[in-house]
Amino acid sequence: MRIVEKIYAFTDESGSFGWELDNENTSTHFIITAIIVRESDVDAVRTAVADIRDRYFPKGEIKSSKIGKKHNRRKKILEETLDIPYRIFAVVVDKKLLKDSRGLRFKPPFYKFMNNIVHKELRAAFKNLVVVADEIGGSDYMQSFCKYVEEHSEIPNLYGESEFSFENSKAEVVVQLADLISGTLSFLYDEHKKDASVPDYQEILKDKIIRIEQYPKTFYNYDLEKSALASEYDKDIAEICLHQAINFIRKHEDDESELCQAQLIVLKYLLFRFMNNDTRAYIPTSELIHQLEWTKYGKIKEQPFRTNIIGGLRDAGVIISGSHHKKGYKIPSKKSEIEDFLNHDVSIILPMLGRLKKCLDTVKLGTCGVVDLYQADAYKELKAFIEKDMAE
Repeated sequence: MRIVEKIYAFTDESGSFGWELDNENTSTHFIITAIIVRESDVDAVRTAVADIRDRYFPKGEIKSSKIGKKHNRRKKILEETLDIPYRIFAVVVDKKLLKDSRGLRFKPPFYKFMNNIVHKELRAAFKNLVVVADEIGGSDYMQSFCKYVEEHSEIPNLYGESEFSFENSKAEVVVQLADLISGTLSFLYDEHKKDASVPDYQEILKDKIIRIEQYPKTFYNYDLEKSALASEYDKDIAEICLHQAINFIRKHEDDESELCQAQLIVLKYLLFRFMNNDTRAYIPTSELIHQLEWTKYGKIKEQPFRTNIIGGLRDAGVIISGSHHKKGYKIPSKKSEIEDFLNHDVSIILPMLGRLKKCLDTVKLGTCGVVDLYQADAYKELKAFIEKDMAE
C-alpha cells in the first residue's frame, strides 16, 4: 500500500456577517485562513507556536483581537513564526462586491456560500487533507463550516486514504495561529482597518503564503490603471498578458484533469504575484514547483515542470516570460520582459537550428546527395525554418 503523507489545515476566520458596510463595526471582508502543515511537522509546529503563545499571551490564547492595532507587537510576533514549517492558504471574500446579491442577505445562505467556496478551494488544492477547526468554541460561522466539512468528508479510497476529512479540536494552538493570520490579513483588505500605519504584512508573510484566493474572482475585474503597478507597466503589454492568463482560467477552470489543475495552480500563483505589485521580480522555478508540492499534483522535477506546466500554458497562448539569467518566470508587464523571453529562447533555438543544418548538410554531402532529408515530408517545416534563417 502506498503511503501518502497527510496535510493538515488548521482553520479559523476573521470578519463577521452583516451588510452595514459603512459601519466601522461591520467588516467589509470575510477571511478564512488555513494554516497548512505536513503531518510530519505537526508536533514541531505545535511546540513552536505554543512557545510563542506562552511568551506573548501568558494568560490565554493567541488572538489577533488582543493585539489590535499594536502593529509593532504584531509584526514582532509574525516574524517569530517565519522559521516554523507552516504555510498560509486563505480565501478572502469582498462583501462589498456581494452586497447586491439578494440571495446572500441572510446568514444561512451567506454561510453556505462561504462554505462552498472554501471547501471547493481546499479540495482542489490539497490531497489527503485533514481540516482541523474548533466546532464548539469557535464563532457561529466556524461551527457552520465544521458541520459542513464533516458532512462532506469522503469515504476512504482504494488505498485506505481519506481524501478529505475533519477533526474537531477545541484548544488547538495552531488554530490560534490561524486566528492571528486571519486577523493580520484583515488589515490588508478591510476598508475600516487600512491606514498608513499598517505595515506591509503581505511582504512579511510572502514566503509563507501559498495563495490568497479572492472572491469574487478579482483577476476577472482587475483594473490595471488603478493598480499599484500602474506607473511601472507598459499598458498594452500588461493588458495582453493579463487577458491571456485570465482567458485560460475561464476556459479550463472546470477541467478536472491532473495536468490542467496543476497548470491552473501555477498560473493563479503567477497572477497573484502579478497583481500584488511584485512586477519586477522573476519567481524562481523552485518556488513555483513548491506550490505543487502542497497539492494533489505533488512533487515534480524541473524538466517536466518546464515542459508540461510552463510549456503547456504557453502552448495554450498564455504569455509567460522566462529568464535563464534571472532563473525564473513571470507574467510580463512590460516590453523588456517580453524581450527576456525572446532572448532566452533565441539563444537556445538558433544554435539548435545551426546544429541541425550542419547535420543534414553533412549527411547529404557524405551520401553524394542520395540521402537528402530536406526533401522528406516529415521535415518540410524544419526546411522552411532553416532556409528562412539562412536567407535572413
